[in-house]
Amino acid sequence: MNDISLNHLLDVAICAAEAAGKHAMANLGRRKEATAVFDHDIKLVLDIECQEVAERIIASEFPDHAILGEERASPNPAASFEWIIDPIDGTMNFSHGMEYWCSSVAVRSNRKVVAGCVYAPVFDAFYTAHIEQEARRNGMPIRVSGTRHLQDALVVTGLSKLMQASREPHLDLFRMLANNTKKVRINGAAALDLCRVADGTADGFLETDIHLWDYAAAGLIAEQAGATLALYPRKDEANAATVLCANPHLIDGLRAIYTKCV
Repeated sequence: MNDISLNHLLDVAICAAEAAGKHAMANLGRRKEATAVFDHDIKLVLDIECQEVAERIIASEFPDHAILGEERASPNPAASFEWIIDPIDGTMNFSHGMEYWCSSVAVRSNRKVVAGCVYAPVFDAFYTAHIEQEARRNGMPIRVSGTRHLQDALVVTGLSKLMQASREPHLDLFRMLANNTKKVRINGAAALDLCRVADGTADGFLETDIHLWDYAAAGLIAEQAGATLALYPRKDEANAATVLCANPHLIDGLRAIYTKCV
């Protein structure tokens, strides 16, 4: 790993995610300060600030590494490592005072995510993993659920921010999930949803049109907890994909539902 240990990379990811999350928590009174408002989304001043906080942690250890974040990127074609940051995943929840949000930091080498941390400050939860380590929550190993049948499963999902352009495919997918699972939940933070699959709280996850910074760290964490992760990249937008994730008993059922709706 270019003389950089996986444990060192993970430690920096944890520190960066924690710093971003704590900066957001310390500034809850400013959660309505927006830089842009869209029909189905919002961008906050704190999104930018929290990414800068995470970047400073990373740069202090690895000044020559590249950065890819939701708010901005610092490319470096010569860099062996690239850090992927979502400073506040679940921005709409955060801005409204709902507790379900997190900060996510991952690092990849040769386009492969090798370590990552998702930090949910309100729940005091650190989800972590690297490619040679089991997934953990607050240092304790976690594992996906053993649910064997989709009709017994709780599946978390989301409605695409793009759904205003074409509502029916997204609603058809939601309807199919609702009709073929025990329950469907929409929580509003994909990274934290994937971590809930990792720790067995949820059985599966399916969401369209999310980005690499949403799932880089959490996808690795879920895989290291025993989940199967399936990506369907969008051809018209770099770093965007439909993401399916579940324990191995359920992933084929989620694939079947998705392919019927696309």
